[in-house]
Amino acid sequence: MPASDPRAVAGAFARERWLPSGGFDRRRARALDRFLRVELPEAPFYADFAGAPLSELPVVDKRTVLADFASFNRHGITLDQALAVAESAERSRDFASTLPGGVTVGLSSGTSGTRVVFLVSEAESRLWAGILMGQLMSPTSLRTMLRRPLRVALFLRANSNLYETLDSSRVAFSWHDLTVPLETHLPRLSGTDVLVAPAGVLRRIAEAAPPGLRPLQVVSVAETLEPDDEAVIAAAWGRPVEQIYQATEGLLAVSCPAGRLHLNEGHLHVEPEWIDHRRFHPVITDFTRTTQYVVRHRLDDVLLAAPGPCPCGRPGRSIAAVLGRADDVLTLPPTDAPVYPDALRHAVALAGELGDYRIEQHGDQWRLATTLGGPDAVPRVAAEVGRLARRLGGRAPELVPMAWPVEAPDQKRRRIRKVT
Repeated sequence: MPASDPRAVAGAFARERWLPSGGFDRRRARALDRFLRVELPEAPFYADFAGAPLSELPVVDKRTVLADFASFNRHGITLDQALAVAESAERSRDFASTLPGGVTVGLSSGTSGTRVVFLVSEAESRLWAGILMGQLMSPTSLRTMLRRPLRVALFLRANSNLYETLDSSRVAFSWHDLTVPLETHLPRLSGTDVLVAPAGVLRRIAEAAPPGLRPLQVVSVAETLEPDDEAVIAAAWGRPVEQIYQATEGLLAVSCPAGRLHLNEGHLHVEPEWIDHRRFHPVITDFTRTTQYVVRHRLDDVLLAAPGPCPCGRPGRSIAAVLGRADDVLTLPPTDAPVYPDALRHAVALAGELGDYRIEQHGDQWRLATTLGGPDAVPRVAAEVGRLARRLGGRAPELVPMAWPVEAPDQKRRRIRKVT
């Protein structure tokens, strides 16, 4: 991919960082209206909806898009074409290839195991870089960037031209491949300013305490940040753990100094599909992406709404947490009463020290694996789950021990999972 245009990235950064919050809703409405009128008809799937309001467009999901991939992008790129480029990059570990027109293909296995590809143009990559830096960079990191290049280390399974857009004369970006042993990366982290990795990887780095690593910012990505991990990571470097919530559907939210995640509503329209008074599935429309269209796309993620305006003063909706996927919600017999991950994590914490753990639901049976719990881990957790079940009006499940599941080093960690 050609070197990113620093002026485009800087312009997006400046708009994100310093555009007055006054008129936020008006600007969003204008941008969404223009997108629906001008850009959306370029996608074959939406050709028959030209001029229709957003509320009349169909709600789609990953399965809908993958079944007719070419109709959801303006270049008519098929799923087979995109997968061929993405899978070749996965095998070679060279992620620089693009499709004609400079379109970057990314591949994600996600947490569901389904292969999902996404397409972004060079212009969209530059916009992403500017928006992300504008929302994420702390004042300390910005001051450092004025003196010398800011050193950013990213740990993910796959690299992308999208991420490489961050690399510039002011940002020294390095990608660390999670398909190779973590220990091989540790000597290269000395002097890193911004450390970005999945929560489980951040914890392992914190516990390894590599010499010379004193980051200015620590950022969790790709996995749910759980309280026990957050405490260990924050204590290791004396920094709050920030978060980026991103999926194949785009940059969805970035944390603020108050600790909340702000949905990227300057560039997304979010329709909450409420589960209860605080939890919801987001249905998102990205009105800045015109290569692959993300319009009324329903995510399986469960988000926890934050109460009231955010103390940081940033406009738009904020969330307290990304609780996990829909299939991270377990159920209790006999009525299938839902047990949300946040409630179950709290119950597990009350059971005492377990180290790391995995809980899988297989029908009416829940299976537990722990690293430090010992022989009494199952009865301790069963007692707390039983109390939780009674409060939720369900019957306590049968809880049995299981062996630690086999997990690839680059696999997204899921502590709680409904298998069947």
